[in-house]
Amino acid sequence: MITGQQALWRLEQATAAVRAEETQSANALAAADRELAGLRAGRTALLRQLAGARLDAMQSEKIAGDLASAEQRALKMLDDGRAALEQLMAKIAAAQAARMAAEGARRAKSDEVAEILNALEDLQAGVEAKVRASGDWIASKEAVDRAQKIFAAAESKATAATDDSAAKAKPYEDDPLFMYLWSRGFGTSAYRAGLFVRFIDEKVAQLVGFQNARPNYAMLKEIPARLRQHAERCRAAVDEERRKQAAIEAAGLDAAGAKPLNERLDAARLALSEADSRLKAADATLQKLDAEHDRTLKSAAQTTGAEAVAIVSDADSRASIAELYRKAAMTMSPADDSLVRQIEAGDKTLAAAERRRVDLLGKAQAIAQRRHEIETERARFYRRGYDNPMGGFSNESAISDALGGFLKGAITGAVLGQVFQGGFQERDRRADSGFGGDGGFNFPGGAGGGWIDPGSGGFGGDGGGGFGGDDGFRTGGGF
Repeated sequence: MITGQQALWRLEQATAAVRAEETQSANALAAADRELAGLRAGRTALLRQLAGARLDAMQSEKIAGDLASAEQRALKMLDDGRAALEQLMAKIAAAQAARMAAEGARRAKSDEVAEILNALEDLQAGVEAKVRASGDWIASKEAVDRAQKIFAAAESKATAATDDSAAKAKPYEDDPLFMYLWSRGFGTSAYRAGLFVRFIDEKVAQLVGFQNARPNYAMLKEIPARLRQHAERCRAAVDEERRKQAAIEAAGLDAAGAKPLNERLDAARLALSEADSRLKAADATLQKLDAEHDRTLKSAAQTTGAEAVAIVSDADSRASIAELYRKAAMTMSPADDSLVRQIEAGDKTLAAAERRRVDLLGKAQAIAQRRHEIETERARFYRRGYDNPMGGFSNESAISDALGGFLKGAITGAVLGQVFQGGFQERDRRADSGFGGDGGFNFPGGAGGGWIDPGSGGFGGDGGGGFGGDDGFRTGGGF
């Protein structure tokens, strides 16, 4: 069993590992771009030498100029892309450092909250038995039980009256003439009508016996409403008795030293909330830069590299370049042949370097996708409150295996999330979760969520006494 904070720290370490891999990938891509720049510069120099050796000065100068222009445009395009990516990676590194600092500060604050909560829980466990044995608490418990029994009887009676009323009212409500007169308020001070309409309505009332039926129907509607009001008053009485009981428990806790702990807890929770806000701001900055980085990689893969190759290929395809090779092949000079062989070998090396760059771009995009997945799961970890001090993970080995598999690319972020979800569980409490009122163990989440103590009982509960008995309310007759 590991705590939520321990599991979160392992997740943070895995996220940092993915980002470190992404930085290494970016460095490798920059190195590949520098290698390409060197190879292209060397190729241009060799072509200049060949042009100078085999062609007249004017033609050589023109070809060399064309080559230089093409290579320089290609190099500038690659250099601009590399510079933009390097600048962006520097910003990302700074944002990641800021995010790690914010996460460390939040972790320290959450540890402080957990420490105080544990101290409060220990205090509650020690005070609970003593308070429950006191005369005041026992009397309060009896008052709560009585109020609950009265409320249960009132609630049962109100429910039964509502059901009975619905059944007995049906014949009245199925009579359209009766309901017409009822809806107009006939026979009451609310009735408004002219002489002619009043005359007709009186005839209809005589026909259906409205004057005799109206009080019965009114009673059918009135009694359930009164019983429901009484049940709500009984519910309020239960709440009041429970508040009195909670006050007794809280007084016992304060006497044992809970007040300064609660004050420390309030301050620590406020500090944790502020640390959460700073972490969210750091996350937002980093996510914005990450999105820009992903767009840059996509652009580099789809346009920049391809356009640079196209520029040079276009220059190479001109007849003047082909003429250089042809004339070199026609001569007996070993210098020409040596230059041609060097150019051909350089072209193969250049092609291999370009393929490596494409592979590096693909790897960088894959790492960016894994970074997105693990940070999505980290945000979900915070939202679900898995780092709360009242819970932990029973599948430590599975978590380690899943994180290792993710770093190797063997599993996806969704699978990692399922492993966390499958292993989380709350630990048993050392004290009744409701002892002392509602001062429960709230633990703010880092991504706008928040862990709320789900303990549903109130210390005192129904005392095992159950509901039942007479609620003391009389309707004045059978119903």
